[in-house]
Amino acid sequence: MAKWVWLAALICGSQAAVLPPPWADVRRNPCAAHPRGWLMLYWPADGKCYTIYKKGYPCPETQELSPGRWGGRTVAECKCPPGTAQLPHTTTCYKLFERGPCRPGEYFAPVEESFNKRGERQGMCVRPQQCADETLLYWPADGRCHYRLSQGPCYPGSLLDAEEDGLANCTCPANSPNYWSADGGCYEHYTRGPCDKGQLFLPGGKCGCESHMPHYHNATGACYELETIGPCPKGHLFSVVEVTPQGSHAECRCKSFHARADDGACYRLYTRGPCAPDEMIARGGRCTKVPCGRGRLYVAAARRCFRPGAREPCPAGEAVAYDFGARPALDGPSHNGVCTRLRPGCDQEVESCSNRSWTAAYNGTCHIVHTQGPCPEGAWLVKSSYRARCEWRLTTVPDKPPCTVAS
Repeated sequence: MAKWVWLAALICGSQAAVLPPPWADVRRNPCAAHPRGWLMLYWPADGKCYTIYKKGYPCPETQELSPGRWGGRTVAECKCPPGTAQLPHTTTCYKLFERGPCRPGEYFAPVEESFNKRGERQGMCVRPQQCADETLLYWPADGRCHYRLSQGPCYPGSLLDAEEDGLANCTCPANSPNYWSADGGCYEHYTRGPCDKGQLFLPGGKCGCESHMPHYHNATGACYELETIGPCPKGHLFSVVEVTPQGSHAECRCKSFHARADDGACYRLYTRGPCAPDEMIARGGRCTKVPCGRGRLYVAAARRCFRPGAREPCPAGEAVAYDFGARPALDGPSHNGVCTRLRPGCDQEVESCSNRSWTAAYNGTCHIVHTQGPCPEGAWLVKSSYRARCEWRLTTVPDKPPCTVAS
């Protein structure tokens, strides 16, 4: 819904600072003078106006019509849609991280260094990285290894497995031992899967709970997934705590870097937790006064407060940074400072990126403008006055545009 942000602002009279796209200016786009012309771009080859972001003619079949800049004018260009790329000297776009035009055992990967001034996204065929052993599969989209027959990066109801060519894929064949005929999905064994609360999906395609299983919780007489909150209070994990020849069992334990407070819940260290507004929870679950002033972080190893970016308490090549392991929406603001490795030449790289007309620095990383880059789906990166921002991309007018504008 948010992709209609600009149109919604016009119709609903929003006062939000949402600027029209540059191609809505008749001085830059001749089609803007026509009805609904702000949704069109001028194609000089035949002198006609075509809908923006529409795939196919006048572009090649897999490319879409996109706005580009030539001097001070907005021009129409054919580009691969976000999430796709083209081989050099070709016009066909293929989905990234799939086999596409590659040989068996290879996948189509983006080549970030191949962007040119026209913003073309190019790709190349590469072989997946090797994981530690055959129980793991490499998933190119996130560059990580995931366990075979786990949900991993897949949607619920499908599991990660290898295709005939060895590439990882989210699948659910009917002959799989993880298949659940009631809904046609596949689920990991010993997870809740399609089962009722207190039961787990067991080998043999059935739901159940047995008292001899390590997943069994005596107090509730039910079974829960390991390493989840299960039947536990806030901030706990239901984890195996004892392994014996007679079996093993799980109990509720505080998460790592958490402390149990007097209310029985566990809270992340150096967040407010159950404490007063000017306090934070420390080791042992006690509430202590926040030792740092505004704009400073507490480094436990040094027992002092430092500004973000300070080098003093950290090893060479590292600096104090915010604890991104904390989740402000759930844990509250964190006063914890951690040492993070610096990127060599980072300042020079960002400065060089900002000085190029077709690239922009966003959150310390260089991206090509008029591509999705760091923006959410349906938006792309634009630059004005050498500052980058995400702007929603428009295609067609919805029947009932929303009367809200995302900031």
